[in-house]
Amino acid sequence: MFSGLEKYQQGHFFFEKESNLRKASKEVPDLQGVYYVLRLSKGKIEVVYIGKSGTIQQTGEFKSQSLRGRINNKQANMKRQNYFDQKLESELIDALDIYWFVTIDEKSNDLPGFVEGILMQQYFDIYGKLPLWNTEF
Repeated sequence: MFSGLEKYQQGHFFFEKESNLRKASKEVPDLQGVYYVLRLSKGKIEVVYIGKSGTIQQTGEFKSQSLRGRINNKQANMKRQNYFDQKLESELIDALDIYWFVTIDEKSNDLPGFVEGILMQQYFDIYGKLPLWNTEF
């Protein structure tokens, strides 16, 4: 879907009705990076969210959560587990496919916010708007 991500450690997992998000995301590393969510519904695949973990402070330290922590945190002021459950029901989604990419490790040193911006720009260039579940950037 997006270009430039092949250089990062990466993986993905599925979230379906009755899934436990913490269990489904157990292989996501406790490192900094970006992720995006694909909605699989009625034979169609659509990017609905692009996110990042890790806000860097002036000192070079990260103040935010790791990828796993961020994926399991909150969205729209509710626990992500509940948010995903609600979206599956209300949007008649068959499953979510969540892709993650580690942007800071021993091989890569790209700020998650920078990579998130590139992904947002690529999406915006194609569709002229943000993904459905991203309310702002």
